[in-house]
Amino acid sequence: MGDWIQTLNDASIPFLLWLQSFRNPALDGYMMLMSWLGSEFGYLFFFPFLYWAVNKRWGALAGLALLFSVLIGDFIKWTFRLPRPASPPVQRLWEETSPGFVSTHASSSMAVFGTLARLARQTWFTIAAIVLILSIGFSRMYLGVHFPADVVGGWLVGLFTVWVIMRLLPRLEPTVLSWSPARQIVAVFVAAALVLLIFPGDWEGNRPASSAVSNVGVLMGLFLGLIWDHRRLHFQVSGSWPRRIARYVVGMVLVALVYFGLSFAFASLGGAYWLEQGLRLIRYMLVGLVISGVAPWLFFRIRLA
Repeated sequence: MGDWIQTLNDASIPFLLWLQSFRNPALDGYMMLMSWLGSEFGYLFFFPFLYWAVNKRWGALAGLALLFSVLIGDFIKWTFRLPRPASPPVQRLWEETSPGFVSTHASSSMAVFGTLARLARQTWFTIAAIVLILSIGFSRMYLGVHFPADVVGGWLVGLFTVWVIMRLLPRLEPTVLSWSPARQIVAVFVAAALVLLIFPGDWEGNRPASSAVSNVGVLMGLFLGLIWDHRRLHFQVSGSWPRRIARYVVGMVLVALVYFGLSFAFASLGGAYWLEQGLRLIRYMLVGLVISGVAPWLFFRIRLA
C-alpha cells in the first residue's frame, strides 16, 4: 500500500507546484495562520476556552476527538514512514520532521470541527467548520509539507474519529461511569500503557515516537481530570461573559506555567530516551489534568465558578 500511495504522491507534484504558483504575501500569511490554528499551540489556546467558557461537554468531546485522531494519524505516519514533498521542486514554507502520510493537521481539524458541527447542529456553524477544515487541509499542501493523498487520508481518519465520538462513545459512556473511580483510573493507565507499547518507533527506531507520548499524556490527564470532576467538582460553565473570560485568563496562566515551566525545568534532566519520554509524559499529563481538573478546582476556590 505504501508503494501505491507514493506513486500517487509522485504524480501529484505538478498539482503542488500549480498551487504554489498563486503565492503572494497575503496568501502566505493566511495559510500559515490556518496551519497554526491546526497545530498544538492553536488547540492549546482553543480547547481551554471551549471547556471553561463555552460548553464543558463540547470541550471534552472535541478534546477527545483531537487526541484520538492525532494518535491514529501518528500511528499511520510512523508505520508507513512516507516522505513529505521534496524541496526542490516544491517550496517548503513550514518546518516539519515527521513522515508525511497522513496529515494530522487534516485529521485533527476534521475530527474536532466535524464533532463540534454535529453537536451544534447549526447551518452557519457547519459551513464555517467546512471552510476551516478545507483551509487547514489546503494550507498543508500550499506550504509544501503534504501531498494531496496525505490530506485526504487525514480527513478520512478524522471522519472515522467523528463516528467514534458521536456513535461509539455514547454506548460506552454509561458502562464506564458505572465503574468505581479506582477502576476508572486503572483503566486509564492500562490503556495508556498498551498504546505506548504497540506504537511504532521514530526515525532512529526509538519506541514509542515522542509525539505518541505527548498525546497519550494529555489524554491521561484529561481523563483523570474528568474522573475528578464527575465525582467531586461538578464544574459547570455558567455566569456572565466577563466572569468566563476571567476564568480563561486565570486558567491559561496555570496552563502556561505547567506547559512552559516544566519544559524549562525538565530540559536539564534529559539524557536517555526513556527518561526524556518519561518526563514528557508527566508534563503533558499535567497539562491535560490542569485543563479538566486543577483549573476548575481553582475556579471554585477563587469564586470564578
